[in-house]
Amino acid sequence: MSDILLVNRYDTVTVLTLNRPEVRNAVDAELMTALHGALKACESDGSRVVVLTGAGGAFCSGADIKKAVANGFSAEEMHRVLNEVYGPTLKAIRSLPMPVIAAVDGFAAGIGCDMALACDIRLVSERGKFAELFIRVGLIPDGGGTYLLPRIIGLGRALELMYTGMDVDAEEAYRIGMANRLYPVGTFMEDVVSYAAIISQKSPGALWRGKQAMLQSLDSTYAEALDREHEHQRAIFNSEDGIEGFMAFAQKRAPVWKGR
Repeated sequence: MSDILLVNRYDTVTVLTLNRPEVRNAVDAELMTALHGALKACESDGSRVVVLTGAGGAFCSGADIKKAVANGFSAEEMHRVLNEVYGPTLKAIRSLPMPVIAAVDGFAAGIGCDMALACDIRLVSERGKFAELFIRVGLIPDGGGTYLLPRIIGLGRALELMYTGMDVDAEEAYRIGMANRLYPVGTFMEDVVSYAAIISQKSPGALWRGKQAMLQSLDSTYAEALDREHEHQRAIFNSEDGIEGFMAFAQKRAPVWKGR
């Protein structure tokens, strides 16, 4: 794996670290391509939870605009990169079968903010900060922010963040539901890995199917969501792990999940 993306395993928890601290982990095509490959690898390497974070006290400061300008760019080239590189990587974050956690220590800005929003859960350190800063350079969110942000914090707040490009500090992010948990800086990654480890001990099949059902429900009716839940539940009961949870509960022991 390239040194611009670090991959570490803690049992069944995989931590992917954006590693360009000299530019606060700003992303370019090379880093996004590496991230895409690492995410796809997690689908078949035994990972049960994936954590996405950044090195050096920043999550991701957005796209590497200085590099793009230095290399020369056009509207068509930027459109190509968004569609062929950035888009597939963001979709890979969203579609991973296992839970994906954004560990935001420092700034998550622009497409870095959208990357964090694409994750299932956001854990932030006390110095964590979010900003949909596209408007500051005359653009709109292009990492899925227009879809994700209103669903996470509500339309009014989402529009405000898009219109103003304002910073949202860790405490405010936690207050409005943009962040799920707030941790001290000094123990942040330890707290994150401990949190992820708790989730990793749950039934892989239930995690995967529950995530599918929850995400699909965002664009369906209540009745459709009920029908989908029932089908997923039937599939779980028909799996090898199917009644393990019931049996473990009845026998007063910890369940042993095989993930199949």
